[in-house]
Amino acid sequence: MTFHSIVFATLISVIGLVSCSPANKTNPEVLAKDTTTDLKENTMKSYISMFEIPARDISRAIQFYQAVLDIKIEKMEVDGMKMGILPYEGQLVTGVIMQAEGYTPSADGVTMYLNAGDNLKVMLDKVVKNGGQIVVPKTAHADGNGYFALFLDSEGNKMALNSPH
Repeated sequence: MTFHSIVFATLISVIGLVSCSPANKTNPEVLAKDTTTDLKENTMKSYISMFEIPARDISRAIQFYQAVLDIKIEKMEVDGMKMGILPYEGQLVTGVIMQAEGYTPSADGVTMYLNAGDNLKVMLDKVVKNGGQIVVPKTAHADGNGYFALFLDSEGNKMALNSPH
């Protein structure tokens, strides 16, 4: 196991423990409270703490997302899992591309909206150029607050882009 693998495994473990543990899990009064009637303001900066994008071909998927997002993705393998680690410094959410048993790309299920910066048209053009397929072109949100587009990535996952322009 390389140094990066150990650091990544530790990072994932810490993120998982911190993001999935209730802050007051040892206080029975907090556990016994009915939270449906006593809701407090949510102070989370993001509802997502981590995401994984399934891949059939890790190299192809990494090339696709590097080109579309204009980032450098670190490739590694740990215990038979091939991974592409998206840059996580300065990010609220950690992203990983995964090729392993049980990870099957799909156009069904949850749709994740990626931040397309100031103008999603620029990023959407890269989707097609790099082997993706547009499902819904650049479209204004119903509330008039920005734009979105849906696409299939190089692996067949349904994804989306979101931007203010």
